[in-house]
Amino acid sequence: MTEEKKAGNYVAITLSLLLLAACLYALFAAGKDYHAALNLKPAPAATVPQPQKAPAAETFDTELKFRKFFITAPGAKQVALAADFNNWGAAPIILTPYNKGYFDTTVTLSAGEYKYVFLVDGKETLDPVNKEIIDFNGRKVNVKTVK
Repeated sequence: MTEEKKAGNYVAITLSLLLLAACLYALFAAGKDYHAALNLKPAPAATVPQPQKAPAAETFDTELKFRKFFITAPGAKQVALAADFNNWGAAPIILTPYNKGYFDTTVTLSAGEYKYVFLVDGKETLDPVNKEIIDFNGRKVNVKTVK
């Protein structure tokens, strides 16, 4: 195929596309005029009944948070955590010992208030850093609030 024929084909295709575009434009423009002449309005949207709003449900924070428990007990051989979340030491949480009598552990808790004491070599000891202390079943315990 010669270069002149190729160029002629491109011109013919381009003119055909332009003619098609002009016809489509005229068709859609005539359609708009037709609807305007008849004063046609679009059909109203179907009304969907709105659901009744339920009363606001009480929300609970179920996100788990990490809380550190620590105490300095020089000379102690073992420190455990006894709390309401571990059945008061039935399943004790043993704290990790570090230099100079420092013991700590991290516990995963959800939002709420938790009562606890440390068991330093088996003897109940209040957390000296936490000043929130209450009487619980005849003994003093600390309270840790998780928000």
